[in-house]
Amino acid sequence: MTDNKEWTAEGWDHLMEALADNEALLADGFEDALIGITAGIESRAVYDINAMVAILVHRDGMTTEDAEEYINFNVVGAYVGEKGPMYISMDDRRVRLVKPLPTPLPANNVNFEGWDAPYG
Repeated sequence: MTDNKEWTAEGWDHLMEALADNEALLADGFEDALIGITAGIESRAVYDINAMVAILVHRDGMTTEDAEEYINFNVVGAYVGEKGPMYISMDDRRVRLVKPLPTPLPANNVNFEGWDAPYG
């Protein structure tokens, strides 16, 4: 199991079982950025791009700019098949739950203040 603080052990196991049952492809090394699964017949893993950037900054020592470029060209831009992951950009509050960033997040984050969101 990942050390992702967003999931209970039971919830994580349920998510991983659902992804396996749907033969969904995962993004290796980004377990802590996994935020869920799409609904429907062709269910796919869903990852938070900002959390993926944070992982590369902390784990691999990349700058934020290098991490964004790596994610855009080597992850999001890579076609791995119909069951490949989907990627979304969450606001920066989610990234802080992974680990605090030493540098500010990119300015393209959406501000969800005032929304009745389950993570806010």
